[in-house]
Amino acid sequence: MRSSNNMLERIGSFFYSHRKISLLVIFLCVILSGVWGLKVFGTLGTEGYSDPSSESYRSQDFISKNLPQSSSDILVLLHNSSLTVHSPEFSQAVRGLVTTLRSNRGVAAVSSYYDTGQNNFISNDGHETYIQILLASGNKEKEYTDIIPLISAPPLDFKLGGTLVANKQINAQSGSDIERAELITFPIVLILLLIIFGTGVAAILPLITGGVTILGGFAFIHLLSVHTDISIFSLNIITGLGLGLAIDYGLLIVTRFREELVEQNMQVEDAVKQTMKTAGRTVLFSGLTVCISMLSLLLFPGYFLRSMGLGAIGAVVMAMLCAITLIPAFLSLVGPKINSLAIRKTTIAKEKGEHGGWYRLSQAVMKFPIPIIIIVVGILVFLGIPFSHASFSEFSIYSIPESFSSRQVYDALSKNFPHKQGAQIYIGIQTIGNPIATDNIAKLYPYVQAIQQMRGVNQVQSIVSILPNGNLKQYEQLYTRIPVQLQPAINAMSGKNATLVSVSLNAEDNSTDAINTVKAIRNLPDPPTMTTLVGGNTAAQLDLFSALETKIPLALLSIIIAVFILIFFMTDSLVIPLKVVILNFLSLSATFGALVFIFQDGHFLNLLGLHQSLQLESTQLVLVFAVAFGLSMDYEVFLLSRIKEYYDKTQDNQLAIAHGLQSTGGVITSAALLLAVVLAGFTTSMLPFVKMLGVGLTIAVLMDATLVRALLVPATMRLLGKLNWWAPSFLHKLRGRIQNH
Repeated sequence: MRSSNNMLERIGSFFYSHRKISLLVIFLCVILSGVWGLKVFGTLGTEGYSDPSSESYRSQDFISKNLPQSSSDILVLLHNSSLTVHSPEFSQAVRGLVTTLRSNRGVAAVSSYYDTGQNNFISNDGHETYIQILLASGNKEKEYTDIIPLISAPPLDFKLGGTLVANKQINAQSGSDIERAELITFPIVLILLLIIFGTGVAAILPLITGGVTILGGFAFIHLLSVHTDISIFSLNIITGLGLGLAIDYGLLIVTRFREELVEQNMQVEDAVKQTMKTAGRTVLFSGLTVCISMLSLLLFPGYFLRSMGLGAIGAVVMAMLCAITLIPAFLSLVGPKINSLAIRKTTIAKEKGEHGGWYRLSQAVMKFPIPIIIIVVGILVFLGIPFSHASFSEFSIYSIPESFSSRQVYDALSKNFPHKQGAQIYIGIQTIGNPIATDNIAKLYPYVQAIQQMRGVNQVQSIVSILPNGNLKQYEQLYTRIPVQLQPAINAMSGKNATLVSVSLNAEDNSTDAINTVKAIRNLPDPPTMTTLVGGNTAAQLDLFSALETKIPLALLSIIIAVFILIFFMTDSLVIPLKVVILNFLSLSATFGALVFIFQDGHFLNLLGLHQSLQLESTQLVLVFAVAFGLSMDYEVFLLSRIKEYYDKTQDNQLAIAHGLQSTGGVITSAALLLAVVLAGFTTSMLPFVKMLGVGLTIAVLMDATLVRALLVPATMRLLGKLNWWAPSFLHKLRGRIQNH
């Protein structure tokens, strides 16, 4: 657009005229961003997958607030191979630990076998038990730090688990993963940049831009975290996407600047202005298209996907800002010295006409467009076939490594404790008045009986199932005078206007039988004057899938509409945006097929350091789709901007395609290779779902830059000919009027 071109030229001129002071101001901003941004570690969450309005989420919230003895932040698994839970020495050690913890002001409640009398606290072999700790929630970070040193019960061995412990371990691992990925990818990227540019100064600039982008992204997320919940994994997306795009944009702008400076024999100021007018415009369009894809993640209810969307948007915006501020200021300062510190004799990438390799490739592709389209589409469809048998899951404890104590505690509870082997359903019930009042007992009893009689139910624990084969009359009598030995168990399952029903199933979590049981319980009428909330892992997955099914069509529609509008304004065509969307969906289906083949079907897992196959996490697929779609648009904009530039000059479709591919083929390939290296850094993570993200995005980028950009785009554009540039006349006029304003 003329207005944007003029604006970018003025930006280039400004940074040339004020290059020294601009770099000083930018340097100060980087320092401030670093100081603020690096404080973000340890302040973010690891949850956010559930819809806060879902029944399972509200059930968990209700139980934790109203039935503290049934809730926990920390689980302490205690074991001794020679002592049993009933041994005096074992009992004394646990009771002493419970007393110590209860005396701490940061602890709201502690539950154990010795105060509840519930046998589910004792392992099948009798050598293990666990205690539940609920923090006071004034400041969980401080409370956690204060009580961890207090946890010791010699001669018993112990392991820490529970939600809060898992969150802390994932946080620590995520920070470690980011450090390791940076240590691995930065040297590799620097070597590749040196090979691509051939000079040290040109190579180091995109890398500096990447570092600045990451710090700016961290500062942005830290600011957001003060006001809303943000996932720790947003830092991974900032590191990967921010570094990758900053390098891509730096590569594009530095390459164009060198071309203008040498080929066109321009003065430094004119070269900076022309670079901003052309490459700078491409960066803006590219950044906007990526941001549009990321905006779709804000439509989802859980804060995990929203966090990833916000982190990605922050990374892209920071990369764009660096590309149109830091880089032109630096180029204005160094001028021809951009080619200093040469490691080899350098030649600037030139438009080589019919002698260029990319030009010759485009001519070969356009000579046989139909066979090329059939072959490439066939390959993509074939790669996408495994996706037809994909199975999905939500993020769970099984998504973290077995080396984490939180995972080990969960596995021990599932395998070694009674009624923990199958799925667990937790029903929070709000009552009017005391739940053990006679009228409430009479209402609750038939509801619990209906659940006990359901197929696949192993055991039900509630205030009306505490007696072996007790009937309603016996329970009504029981609660007129409660025996002392039953009081702890009753207290654990009832509170003011609230009670808990725990259901153990024979089926595993998220199995078809477990899902059917959750649905059957939810279909039961609530007891009169009571409100039931059905939760647990299976219920949470059911609710998550329901939320995704509702939001995914809206997210897809928003991406398609926004991309159509943006690409139309860049190309003045309705056909090209349609082709872009179709090719992107085709490419992404192949990416998802590859993920199923690798992670679910279990191929190449040893190379990734995994020992068992995994289901695809539904939120990860949404994330991969949004990010990969945005990145594919990134390269589409790189290519189409040059093709459009040549088409406007020549009105020759084939010549424009050939020259466009020749001008950008090397840049796109180099950018894709660099971005793939950065994204592949995710695969070094200890967290399986981060590996999945890295593999998916790496495959998507490489596939898009090769099969799609190098083959399908020129073939389809050759086949469509002049039709590529069609749009109704009224849209041409509308675009023109908007441009002029």
